Amino acid sequence: MKSTEKLRQFIPLVDFMADILGPNSEVVLHDTSNPEESLLAIRNSSLPEREVGTGMSELARKILNEGKRTGKQFITNYLSKSYNAGKFIKASTYFIKDGDEIIGMLGINTDLSALSEVHRLLGQMLDVGEIDETISVHDPISIRETVSTVIDQVVGAYDTDPVRMTTEEKKEVACALNDRGVFLLKGVISEVASRLDVSEQTIYRYLK
Repeated sequence: MKSTEKLRQFIPLVDFMADILGPNSEVVLHDTSNPEESLLAIRNSSLPEREVGTGMSELARKILNEGKRTGKQFITNYLSKSYNAGKFIKASTYFIKDGDEIIGMLGINTDLSALSEVHRLLGQMLDVGEIDETISVHDPISIRETVSTVIDQVVGAYDTDPVRMTTEEKKEVACALNDRGVFLLKGVISEVASRLDVSEQTIYRYLK
């Protein structure tokens, strides 16, 4: 079976993934043997001119070369600035192989515009600023890392190791973190409880 025929078997998967992920996630299937007209299937296209029969973008070519160089089966959660729309895109690529040869790429490109706005609002709440517009292609946007930084800042304001803090100091830390909105994110109470060496129920009690 020719590589293009093998790749066409993945077209229903493109439709399946696009329906699950929704309109903000573009799903594409590339035939790497024909870079100038590589696009075999596309759903939720981010641009009108991006259609079946168009070629690989410069970024797609770089990702292909990275896959060939590293031998990886997939590369996930890399960041790019979308084509000419000026939007941040979180992308993931799965390499379809015939033996060791990459014959195709299945890609998911998710528009982060809405999430970027949420990140901006969280940045205001946590007083850590907005997304850096100079972010590079492979830098992840991690709200979890931002929250961890805020926890470090609040805990670090005390000279005492968190485990050795008094009950009153631990309560002050919990209240300060609550004022900065960190407990709006799922799982943070458990993380803070671990850092302060108390139970989650104790954190809830501190916040009453």
